[in-house]
Amino acid sequence: MDERDRESILRDLASPDDELRRLAVERLVLLPPEEALPHLVERLGDESWRVRKAAVERVAALPDPARVCDALVRALGDGENSGRRNAALEALVRMGGAVMPGLLAASADPDPDVRKQIVDALAGIADGGASARLVELLSDPDANVRGAAADALGAVARRDTAPALAGAAAQDGERLVQLSALRALRRIEWAPPVVQLEGALADPLLRAAALALLGFSDEPVALDVLLKSLAVEPRAASEAAMVALVRQVGRCGGEEAERLALRLREAARAAPEVVERALARLESGPLETRLALVQFLGLLRAESLVLPLLRAGRDEVLADVVTGTLAEFGETAERVVDARFEELDADERVLACEILGRGRSPAGGRRLLQALVQSDPVVRATAARALARRRSPDALDALVARFEAAASDETEPEELALLGEAIAAVADPSAAPGAELAARAVRLVGERLADGPEGFRAAAAQLLGRLGVAAESEAFALLVSDASAVVRRAAVEALASRAGETLPEALRLACADEAAAVRVAAANALAGSADGSAFDLLERLASDEEAPVRAAALRALGALPASDPAADARRVALLARAASEDGGAVAMAALESLRALGDPRAADAAASLLRAGAPELVRAAVACLGRVGDALALDALIPLLEHESWGVRAEAIRVLGERGVQKAVPALLRRLEAEQDDFVRETMLRALERLER
Repeated sequence: MDERDRESILRDLASPDDELRRLAVERLVLLPPEEALPHLVERLGDESWRVRKAAVERVAALPDPARVCDALVRALGDGENSGRRNAALEALVRMGGAVMPGLLAASADPDPDVRKQIVDALAGIADGGASARLVELLSDPDANVRGAAADALGAVARRDTAPALAGAAAQDGERLVQLSALRALRRIEWAPPVVQLEGALADPLLRAAALALLGFSDEPVALDVLLKSLAVEPRAASEAAMVALVRQVGRCGGEEAERLALRLREAARAAPEVVERALARLESGPLETRLALVQFLGLLRAESLVLPLLRAGRDEVLADVVTGTLAEFGETAERVVDARFEELDADERVLACEILGRGRSPAGGRRLLQALVQSDPVVRATAARALARRRSPDALDALVARFEAAASDETEPEELALLGEAIAAVADPSAAPGAELAARAVRLVGERLADGPEGFRAAAAQLLGRLGVAAESEAFALLVSDASAVVRRAAVEALASRAGETLPEALRLACADEAAAVRVAAANALAGSADGSAFDLLERLASDEEAPVRAAALRALGALPASDPAADARRVALLARAASEDGGAVAMAALESLRALGDPRAADAAASLLRAGAPELVRAAVACLGRVGDALALDALIPLLEHESWGVRAEAIRVLGERGVQKAVPALLRRLEAEQDDFVRETMLRALERLER
């Protein structure tokens, strides 16, 4: 960098224009680090948040973390500029373990505000190496520092610090410090002896945090305290007891968990206001509380709670927990949902189908079959998914009938696909009762092929493919010779998984189909085939009269497994010729395959497209050269820094940086001053950092 560039950066740092200052901050990385550091620290206090953000990113990336840490710690003491303090803290956290030694030394600063900020930085880094010093800071003379140290220990989450935190929770003279210590113990998931929590349990401010810890306790008395606290005030304490009890049940498992759940049900019956309070909070509480309350109410297994819980599941974030919880109710939930199904709205019926799909009762299965013909498409689709989960043989005929009707009615493809998946799941040949059901499903579908509408025949092709029907079967023979190109394409797509070692004859014939869409499907199906004739078929398709067919064939050629050297050379030559002579999507497909193959012989074809008109084609050529180009080919990318397309500029910059083209540095520096696109500037700065290492 010459003196003129340096003066330009320093001048722009003092500009009244926010954007010029931000650009100058980004360009500071071009100065020697020791010169850039004070300017970056100064800009941490800039009035513009965008400038501050850029300064944080750049200062955190500087070498010599010890020097940077010292400068940032000094900035933490800036009592006049809170923006600089906060930005310095963010930068320290971003630097992570590299600044740990400096932070630990600075934690003895005489200024309590600085000590607290240092502790906050240690909390953000959350490195276990700071835990010993943080324990010492639990005895700091300043309460704010002690509270921050407790919070930081919670972030570090080392169990060997729990006794010290328990001592602070029980003995510190400041209740806010005690609260921080209790919350830190919650993050560590460690409970002190109940006797040590007696003071906190008696304090309304601390009670909820103390009860939360009892969910991790193994003491029998902890359970007694929690059960007695279900109806206590404040409400937060009662909810904390519910959450802790859910955790206790989860920790037990087996018969012990069931015994605990029985005690919980007895306590709830003795204090009905507990359930009323929990139900009220299901509608208004914060997410974490509502999630826990769903599980708490689920432990009660009361029939009267099925519908309230179901309705709580209308909230998408609760839906999975609600359906899982109600599934644990077993036939109780199925019975209630079935009996009240017609009273539910569409959203609730969706949840009801999810619950019935996890059950096994005959009534639940019948309800799901009825739901297949509901007016709401989401309910129908969910019912199909639920029947697939149940894998009930009794559902097969109804599913096939609904599948046919849906295809005839031009139902949404997503619902049709779900119905197909449900049939495939119920008739899975690998599951009991296995082949018999699969054969029946094939027969039911096959009987309808001759007279079924186009949509049904196309969907049936996909379904038969899922069921593993042989490519040489009578059903597929009908489908691949169908009068409809839509059906023929679906049949070819269904056979794609059979193109491994030996190509089915149907796929060979599809390569000469009169419909371009079918030939495209055939080319896609040949991708990855190990059959020796796949190359010859794709070579013919690569000269097809239709551009989409040529593009599909060229992409498939790139995916073919490696063969003998002569065949590979022939493939590269074909792709290079297509990239140079064809245009648009076809050339793009050829370039993508050349890049995937990584053959150096592709470089000439890619280089010839650097002056193509379409930006997406130039960008693909640049990416290809990034993989296969030599030094001379990469030099040809430097002029593209001035290309009108931001995408081309960004790709050229990325390649130049990753391939270490030092010759590009002067051009990158010149372009940096003029570049207006944020993404391109960021890419350029990363490339310069890589090139100047």
